[in-house]
Amino acid sequence: MIDRLLGASLVVAILGQPALGRSSTYDLVVEGMKCHQNVMGSLECDYRVGPSLHFNIAGVGDKDASIAFFASSFDGDYYATVGVLHGCVIVKPGKTAKRAGLLDFAFVSPRSGKVYLDWESCQAGK
Repeated sequence: MIDRLLGASLVVAILGQPALGRSSTYDLVVEGMKCHQNVMGSLECDYRVGPSLHFNIAGVGDKDASIAFFASSFDGDYYATVGVLHGCVIVKPGKTAKRAGLLDFAFVSPRSGKVYLDWESCQAGK
């Protein structure tokens, strides 16, 4: 039983790691994040990851926050989806990304604007 758990943990650890010399998806999303107060007085965050992904969260933390995708391509280096269960934007490597781990995702919360390594933390929005 312990061998199976260790084996599964090792597989997740390897699959989730970026390739050598490559920043993780999480690091790239954090680097490409810019937030400011908009004319309505709400927090607005813009996220750019590589040439293929650009999205915006307007009204971060507000009940009527919105997510707008300006560019997102599975065929490009990065793309994004929204997880219905947790409500977070999931940033994933696309076809042309210098292959990171298969589970090298980042999660962005419309409640906090922050970037997280897992959906559970994103859902909590702390």
